[in-house]
Amino acid sequence: MKTHLWKTSVVGMTAVALISACSSSGGGTTANHTETPATVKDFYNESGEIVIQDMAGGSEETFNKSYGEFIKKKFPNLKVAFVQSKTGSTLQDLTASGSNVDIVYASMETISSPLLGAGQQFDMTESIKKHGVDLAKFEQTTIDAVKSMGEGKIYYLPVTTMVQVLFYNKGIFDKLGVPYPKDGMTWDEAKELNTKLTRNYGGINYMGISASPNHILRMNQMSVPFYDPKTRTPLLMDERWKTALETYFIQHVSSNYKAFSEAKKKLPYYTEMTATQELAMMVFNSQFPFDGPQYVKDIDWDLVALPVFKDKPKQGSQASPRMFAITNGAKNKDMAMEVIKYLTSVEMQTEFSKQGYMTVLNDDNVKQLIGSGSAFSNKNWKAVYYNTIAPKSYQSIYDGDIMQKYLTPNVLKIVTGEMDINTALRNAQEQAEKFIETQQKK
Repeated sequence: MKTHLWKTSVVGMTAVALISACSSSGGGTTANHTETPATVKDFYNESGEIVIQDMAGGSEETFNKSYGEFIKKKFPNLKVAFVQSKTGSTLQDLTASGSNVDIVYASMETISSPLLGAGQQFDMTESIKKHGVDLAKFEQTTIDAVKSMGEGKIYYLPVTTMVQVLFYNKGIFDKLGVPYPKDGMTWDEAKELNTKLTRNYGGINYMGISASPNHILRMNQMSVPFYDPKTRTPLLMDERWKTALETYFIQHVSSNYKAFSEAKKKLPYYTEMTATQELAMMVFNSQFPFDGPQYVKDIDWDLVALPVFKDKPKQGSQASPRMFAITNGAKNKDMAMEVIKYLTSVEMQTEFSKQGYMTVLNDDNVKQLIGSGSAFSNKNWKAVYYNTIAPKSYQSIYDGDIMQKYLTPNVLKIVTGEMDINTALRNAQEQAEKFIETQQKK
């Protein structure tokens, strides 16, 4: 492994860095302000080319709808080229072939490993100062995490973000005569709702609540990490993981939920809320309806804030920002920085907010516009800012494998009764330890 870069793992921020996602606009300390650029240049009319890649493999159509159209409008003389990430054209492939990529983007949890693997990490600190990007304008938990992950260097900046919220199918609640969920619920109250909604009605075995393990565990409210950099081992035997699994999954397991999971060999997902309409509530990404409007078009739905632990009554999930990075080999770093600067401007963040995406700015005026320009403007979008954002947990390059290969599969085994929670976590720990040991020998 290339341990000299990010020391094979990425440092999460401490609880001291926790600042509310709902804090007032214009916040931040003067120490975080960037310097005024020495030379002001009109980049908006500059010609040239920028090559951009979504490292998650998104399509050019999706890129254009989310970002490309706005970049081209703001920079009319700039050629914006998009390269889809797929077999043969990943960042590592393109780097090896000598092909230029100026900007890449991905979630905070997934961006570090491919940048590192391609040798394309670039410290944007000086570019940020040169182009007058004010770091104090951002929601500070994210900026603190970025700095910690780079050990003081800034390898990427957030453009949009998301948290976990609770979506619900109003039609199921109406049919079963159960009151709708509310902002500020505890997990105990969610458990009570789950019980009321678990029944057979009209030949349908209704289920109350479910969650996506890959999302709620990665963004868990307790900020418990997957990996300990001091011992260089996974942390799945930490008691907080047991609490997380009990809260998010085990306490909601009913006969209907268990029977579904056994038959389908999966946990109930959002399709069971939106398509087959067997599931009343789903914990999922706040931007879900905007990423997949086709999935919610046939139901009457709404959302509320993520239920909270009684001892932390206002703490929601961790955020999962979408990060944009300039590559080390970028041919046009100045223009790339200007593009990212524009995407994080109040102008563009206002547009994102109206579309329904959470802003990365610490600006109440932008926040209050969320969803207002979308087809879902009548929904309870204040729910996404109702809770504070939990501190970002320690991020390592092993997290994705630990979660998806070892922890998540064992959640299903717990739900179906194949294993008890202690055995499942111990098995996941042992499997993850072997994986990490192998990786660290490379």
